[in-house]
Amino acid sequence: LQRLVNDLQELSKLEAGYLPIQAQRVELCPLITALVRTFEDQLTNSESVQIQLHCPTDLPAVYADPSRIEQIIINLLSNALRYTDQGTVTVDLWAEAKRVYVSVKDTGIGIVAEDLPYVFERFWRADRSRNRRSGGTGLGLTICRRLVEIQGGEITVKSQVNVGTDFTFWLPQAPPP
Repeated sequence: LQRLVNDLQELSKLEAGYLPIQAQRVELCPLITALVRTFEDQLTNSESVQIQLHCPTDLPAVYADPSRIEQIIINLLSNALRYTDQGTVTVDLWAEAKRVYVSVKDTGIGIVAEDLPYVFERFWRADRSRNRRSGGTGLGLTICRRLVEIQGGEITVKSQVNVGTDFTFWLPQAPPP
């Protein structure tokens, strides 16, 4: 219940424009590498799911709030691991057209095509029967979308049932120092 209250407060602040964003130059590779290592440490007893990270050494920095990027990545990784019983969660980063892209892709249960337009809506869930196992609030992806958008980016989802899901977001590349 406390998590739901916290998520509702955060979403309310986001929608009202009261959530502070401390935008700065951020190198994504070290930040995301540290987060992936934390998740890998939690998976040590589970050999059925692996996390892979592909981050080019020459990836440009983004102009964003590092704590909000962490929040987005933690949410996307948590969702990917929650719905992947075996297989791989892959985090890919790349730059293109003054944008830096981050993809969190899993080999989990997937989402049916007709449900994809609704995944970023508050409290929406594709399959209510999996709520008991997931323990989510139904607000995480809504918060992710808002956090990406207020930092000048965009988030999308692609999925196929029994193949997996790919959440990809981009943020503006930081100007040269």
